[in-house]
Amino acid sequence: PTDPTPGPTDPTPPGGTNLSIGAGSDGSSKASGTSFGHLRDGDLTTYWAPAGSTGHASIKWDSATAVSSVVIREAAGSAGSIGAWRLLDADAGTVLASGDGAGTISFPRTTLRKITFEIVSSTGSPRIAEFETYAG
Repeated sequence: PTDPTPGPTDPTPPGGTNLSIGAGSDGSSKASGTSFGHLRDGDLTTYWAPAGSTGHASIKWDSATAVSSVVIREAAGSAGSIGAWRLLDADAGTVLASGDGAGTISFPRTTLRKITFEIVSSTGSPRIAEFETYAG
C-alpha cells in the first residue's frame, strides 16, 4: 500500500539561489561540537544536531524574504534518521508543511523573516548538514 502523506522528494535543489547562505540561524539546544552556522555554510561535511532526538533549527533574515521551498540535507551516516517534522513560519507561528524524512519541501510562497524546521521524531541521532531555502 502507498503512504497517503508522502515525505519530501530526493534532495534536488530547486532553481535559483540558496537564500540560507549569508542568512542567520539559531534553534534549540545543539549537540556538542555542532553549530547552527553549519546549516548554511554550503559544506555537506559539517552539520548541526539537536542535543536529543528532537529539536528545531531556524534560518532568519534581517528583512522579509519570500520562500517557497526548503531542502533539508542529512549529514553522511545519518540518512533516514529524521522521522516526523514540521516546517514553521516562525513569524506567524503557522505550519507551512509537515511530513516524514529529509529532502525537498515545497509550500505556497510565503514572505517571512524566520523559518523553522522542527524534528518531531527521529531514529538514532539526526544530523542536518544543510537547511537550504529557495524563493522558487
